Amino acid sequence: MAGPAGTSTTQGHWSSHGRCPVTLLEVRCATTGARIMSFVGGACTHGPGEVVGEELKNPIRSWHTIKEDNAPYMKKATKFFDGLSARAVKNGHVIDMYSCALDQTGLLEMKNTFNSTGGHVVMGDSFNSSLFKQTYQRFFEKDAHGNLKQAFNATMEVKTSNGLRIEGVLGCCASAGVKNACVADTEMGIGGTCQWKFNSLTPRTTLLEVSAQGGQLPQNARGYIQFVTQYQHADGRKKRR
Repeated sequence: MAGPAGTSTTQGHWSSHGRCPVTLLEVRCATTGARIMSFVGGACTHGPGEVVGEELKNPIRSWHTIKEDNAPYMKKATKFFDGLSARAVKNGHVIDMYSCALDQTGLLEMKNTFNSTGGHVVMGDSFNSSLFKQTYQRFFEKDAHGNLKQAFNATMEVKTSNGLRIEGVLGCCASAGVKNACVADTEMGIGGTCQWKFNSLTPRTTLLEVSAQGGQLPQNARGYIQFVTQYQHADGRKKRR
């Protein structure tokens, strides 16, 4: 992914950027919570994640070129970043995108890297702006014990009583691909499963669980929905709630 480090610029060309450390964490920290914080200062111009050519005379894709299916780099780049996202989800790693530039940086192609992993995404004009710095500092808030207010590599399972079915979840997460009798035939949001992966959780994490009636309920019967969440605490301990 693009980043301000290791860049080189030739007059009349876009900056060229390095790739992200997804593979490094995959080798060193597989299935252990970890966070990739990517500071994007320009569009990717090299490799499978390329979203624009090097020469400045060729602008980055716009809404009109996307609508007319005339964005030559978009499909290939999106496929590449979707692949990185799937690997990060599998290993419990979060990908944050901090994008500060006066032009587009390719967040559309990269959207699943932060949507599926529960990462942060921040857009701004400059990394030196006070607004960006204040926003960035909020991600390092700590609790009374000095631990980050974050959890990692979480799995949420939803259990229901007879007569209720789970259609899906709306939120930044990924399907764990686990089915049982409480999974509805219809899907809404991320459905077809009773478990979801959240590579990152914070006190501000919000999601909507969508359920539907799966049959005739007895008169005066009560239904229940239970949420079972397992996660890695910021201090490294595994917890279940």
